[in-house]
Amino acid sequence: MADLKNSRDQSRLEKAAREDGSAWVHYEAEAEAVRKKTARLRALRLAKETADKSAAVEKSEVAKKSATRRTRSAK
Repeated sequence: MADLKNSRDQSRLEKAAREDGSAWVHYEAEAEAVRKKTARLRALRLAKETADKSAAVEKSEVAKKSATRRTRSAK
């Protein structure tokens, strides 16, 4: 089903390119904008995941230290 949609889109674009060369330029510009946006969003997502993992590690280290202190205080 997706192949049919893609082939229809492609033939529509080819027809537009034959009729007016600017349609293809517009298509390429949109595709480039999508690629840039995807790369930017991926970078943001990876940075957030890294920050979340770092925060989780720090939180677990703090919990371990406080548990160790409580254990030593009880003795």
